[in-house]
Amino acid sequence: MTRLERVFAILDHKGIGLEIGPSHSPFAPKKKGYHVHIVDHASKQDLIRKYQGHQVNLDNIEDVDFIWSGQKLSDLVGKKKHYDWIIASHVIEHTTDLVTFLQECSALLKDTGVLSLVIPDKRYCFDYFRWPSSTGDVLQAYLEERTIHSPGVVADHFLNAVKSGGEIAWSKFTQGKKEFVHSPQVAKDSFVQAQKSSDYIDVHNWRFTPSSFRLLLHDLLSFGYVDLGEVISYDTVGSEFYFSLGKSSSQKVRVYNRSRLTQAMMQEVKYDRASVFNPLVYILRLTRMSVLRKLAKLLLGRK
Repeated sequence: MTRLERVFAILDHKGIGLEIGPSHSPFAPKKKGYHVHIVDHASKQDLIRKYQGHQVNLDNIEDVDFIWSGQKLSDLVGKKKHYDWIIASHVIEHTTDLVTFLQECSALLKDTGVLSLVIPDKRYCFDYFRWPSSTGDVLQAYLEERTIHSPGVVADHFLNAVKSGGEIAWSKFTQGKKEFVHSPQVAKDSFVQAQKSSDYIDVHNWRFTPSSFRLLLHDLLSFGYVDLGEVISYDTVGSEFYFSLGKSSSQKVRVYNRSRLTQAMMQEVKYDRASVFNPLVYILRLTRMSVLRKLAKLLLGRK
């Protein structure tokens, strides 16, 4: 499947949609006939100026219908239960208050509407050394009604961001040395700036693996803070995974055992899959297992 096929797996192509933060790479461009509204942090003209000189196709930048400066999406758009689908690719990790973001997406969607998310997998991007976000952290941000990232979050980002093989996003097949992106001094300066300024500093606030995001959804649903649950999902391809969410009151959402989700999350976090695809490591493991099996047979007196 292509990225587009995963994103649109259960979306109504002919329905009216909202794409949040498409920047220079929209999934549902107006010029291809999609009935879509665009939410972004700047106007089309400002986005073109921002990406001038970067290796991107400026022609892909859409006319922006709503410029988002952190207010509630339903207030910004001025509609409720209006959209058949919402697409947010590489958006939720930047949100200051994830619970409110999900609540607002739900408010904008029709009862049969779908929120389609593309989410970076922390194991295969610059968040590699940061722990998956906990339900408690997400709920605390909601209670505090955060509109900017905390100084601690900013510090964590700049202290721990890494590259692998020179890239800030990679796949499980990548064999590369992990190197920090920023110096400790840059991290300290950013931390101090975050304490003095009320400006939004753009970092990854939340980090996920597929199972950790599934666990978070489970908890937020069970606590009654959101009504969106998983309808369909696709595991990590490259450095990202895909979730399509629907309203639990009117759609069939998947139900999981929380204990199994926590175990699955721990397995994802502690197991560096990249090493499995290193041929030398694989051969050494096979050799070691073969030797251990022979030794066990000798000790047990078997041939």
